[in-house]
Amino acid sequence: MSVNYPTSIRIIVLLSLFFLVEFTSAKSQGKCNAGRVVALDLQSPDVQFPTTKRIPLDWKAFPVASNGAITQLNFPKLKPDSQRLWLRITAAIDFREEFLINAILPATGKIIGQFDIRYSHPFQPFQIAIESIYLNEINANGIALQMVKGKTDAWFFLPDKKRIDSKGLQPHILIQSDIDKNDAFQNNMLSMNSIAPFGWISGCVMDALLERSMQGDKKAQTILKKQLACFLDSQKGFRFENPMTEPRDGTLNSIEDFLPFAAIANLYPTHPSVQIALDYLKKKELVSGEIASWNELTTEGCYCISYPLAAIAVQRNDGELAQKALNQLLFRIKLLHINNIVYQRSTFDGHRAFANWGRGVTWYLLGMVKTIKTLQKGHFENLEGIDSVINEFQQVAKTALSYQSSEGLWYSYIDRPETGVDASASAGIATAIAEGVQLSLLDKSYIAKIKLTNQSLTKSITPDGFLTNISQLNRGGEALQANGYRVISQFGMGLLAQLKFNIDLLDKSNRFTVETDSKFIGEIDI
Repeated sequence: MSVNYPTSIRIIVLLSLFFLVEFTSAKSQGKCNAGRVVALDLQSPDVQFPTTKRIPLDWKAFPVASNGAITQLNFPKLKPDSQRLWLRITAAIDFREEFLINAILPATGKIIGQFDIRYSHPFQPFQIAIESIYLNEINANGIALQMVKGKTDAWFFLPDKKRIDSKGLQPHILIQSDIDKNDAFQNNMLSMNSIAPFGWISGCVMDALLERSMQGDKKAQTILKKQLACFLDSQKGFRFENPMTEPRDGTLNSIEDFLPFAAIANLYPTHPSVQIALDYLKKKELVSGEIASWNELTTEGCYCISYPLAAIAVQRNDGELAQKALNQLLFRIKLLHINNIVYQRSTFDGHRAFANWGRGVTWYLLGMVKTIKTLQKGHFENLEGIDSVINEFQQVAKTALSYQSSEGLWYSYIDRPETGVDASASAGIATAIAEGVQLSLLDKSYIAKIKLTNQSLTKSITPDGFLTNISQLNRGGEALQANGYRVISQFGMGLLAQLKFNIDLLDKSNRFTVETDSKFIGEIDI
């Protein structure tokens, strides 16, 4: 892959207007409602791509230089009657700092918006609103990007006419839509716009696609296989980049990379990557049995280790592996749930952090309920300690529900309303509760509460189906989680897709119950 960019990068996408503007259709009616207008023309300064990094999937990227040099985007002509517009660019590598990037009208130098980008991951889109009064100038001269805060160059994905199903991850202008947001969300999930870095981020998406594919959704299965094909390798096992966007082929980077193996174990149980991943976890297993990174346990281990480990155990009918999966939950229950507070992490000597952090609670609950469900389906329901895990799940789920807002949502720190609503924690906690109801571990009265969550989260869906209002990755520390900064990210989409799927299952189950019961007890008022 070439990463030495010339003094002027000029990409001309030779497409018809049909391909220049990607319209979202209302299901199969073919009605055009929203458009992504992908950049035609791009010029950027000559800067060196970081030698230790690799752009995921061998896609190409352009820089916005830290020295303040201009990068210019030119677009197809937009209709002057377009009302609401957003400019989007998508990170091609990880960012370990805070960037401010101005969007400027080249002819006048007028600043028409500013990107505030902090600690992002590859494939993460960022957007700013653009006023339609500037359309004539944008049509004539495009939009310039200039970094005004940042120590390193920022790299974003280039437009690519071959990537028709991932235009949401290319530089584009989004035009307001009248399509139903839930339809837009489903369309976006079932495309390569939902792809994310291999590991826990993509695992949230793959989990949603897996659930749908196991219920016979062929489109979900197709996109799941397409995304997995981007990372799986028949010789090395897998090919991907670590959180620093550095090549990490043939081995995992951390225990959090294990989550996609819930999907891999179901679709490709004999793929060499499965054993490579198990061997990696074996190296991380302490004498006392905990699978851990460094000297601490995290709630991520509930979802990223226990659950996929249980999936592999069921595929192999391996009781010892099933018990090991359950034990990872028991270890974490003991260390992370203290005095009715769930800590996202704790060292073995008791130094804890991220108390009642919303996504920490999400990983804790999701890991427990999905592991229980998987083990029960595999007839491992009598393992030692499983009742303790069930009791813990019920207790923490009820505590979490006590912090649910009047709109059915949860805050970035669930017991601290001042930290603001987090769409990802809201979707994740509600999903865990939905699955708990399905397993008869939680009362059916909770269904109304999670349906309210789903309804309220619709407000955070963009016209083309991305989920906004998500607390950023926690690599920026607790301050970033508490200060109200919010982003788009695929893992939030995956959690919301899981919620929607599980609500549909509950609705189908209730309809089936009513229909079945009506055969025996006569008329039922519905």
